[in-house]
Amino acid sequence: MNIKSFRAKSMHEALELVRQELGPDAALLHSREVPQRGLRGFFGGKEIELAAARDANLKSRFEIEEPLEEDDEEEPEAFEPPTLEQNIAPPEETPTASVPTLPFDQGIDLEAMSFNQTFFGNGPAYPPALLRIRERLVEAEVPGILADSLCERVLNAYPEESQQQEAALIDAVRQELMQSIPMGRDIDDTLLYPRVVAAIGPTGVGKTTTIAKLAARAKFDFKRRVGLVTVDTYRIAAVDQLQTYAEIMDLPMKIVATPMEVRNAINELSDCQQIFIDTAGRSPRDEVQVQQLRSLIKAASPDETYLVLSAPSSSRSLAEAVEKFTSVGPTSWVLTKIDEVGSLGNTLSFLQDPQLPLAYVTNGQDVPQAIAAADPEDLVSRIL
Repeated sequence: MNIKSFRAKSMHEALELVRQELGPDAALLHSREVPQRGLRGFFGGKEIELAAARDANLKSRFEIEEPLEEDDEEEPEAFEPPTLEQNIAPPEETPTASVPTLPFDQGIDLEAMSFNQTFFGNGPAYPPALLRIRERLVEAEVPGILADSLCERVLNAYPEESQQQEAALIDAVRQELMQSIPMGRDIDDTLLYPRVVAAIGPTGVGKTTTIAKLAARAKFDFKRRVGLVTVDTYRIAAVDQLQTYAEIMDLPMKIVATPMEVRNAINELSDCQQIFIDTAGRSPRDEVQVQQLRSLIKAASPDETYLVLSAPSSSRSLAEAVEKFTSVGPTSWVLTKIDEVGSLGNTLSFLQDPQLPLAYVTNGQDVPQAIAAADPEDLVSRIL
């Protein structure tokens, strides 16, 4: 592996030197601030030094530096999507029908099953007003069993004479939904806020933009000293976005690739009140990548770890991501790109998960405006 060193006055200029000599796919191995050459360095002048290579075997470098130990702490239990039937009294078994216990995304036609339960004696016969509400929920991509759970609770709570008042029933369903959505901690709390915040998740969900939005709020709204760290085997094309944000906001940024370098970067940013860590996107299906990410996050020891997921993703993709990234230890999650979908019904199962509360939503690319602490009332209005 042929490693080359590049020095320049700014990170942007150093990246451009790497790009010109090694191409857009060059691997960035690390960055550091060093004294300038000559008299300027003697008088305290600083510049950026980048180490990069065209053919770096980054995966091997990572695994050799901090291999996973066999006696490492126990893995968290496998993720179980929120129990869809927890509020539904299951019907008695019959020779022809039974209530499944599998999550809604494992190949069962829950819509057809729910229809059969309602209209063929295995479930409640909803009054017309409530049936129309159920149809609205299903059209909003709420899974059939969840829709039935909501409708049954409302049906049991309302006297028969009120069950034809559709407006009142809609309000009741909304209240049920709002009460079922746990909220994560708002890191903008001015009295108690986490010092180190990391974002993890699949590729393309908006982790880098989310980190930039949180960092901008911390600096400009709350006047905190903020640092950025971009973690793991980054290609030069991938680091440009966060570096651009760092330069615009005048924030220090460290580029690291291994658990040891993560710890060193956090130590070097010791004068920062908050440090935001952006990680490379990982495929939930790549166990090796997820374990590498787990090792990096363990080294960083963040106070908050956000699992970032995007609203346009399918229910199956969301379930797979939550299940696989659970081993990394997310404390809450961020739902991005809600402006790109007509409804959030496909996310309801995850919104109701008490083990992974929702902290933030994002609704566009504007930094830092297009992010807000999660609000149950707003979320429910996007479903019903």
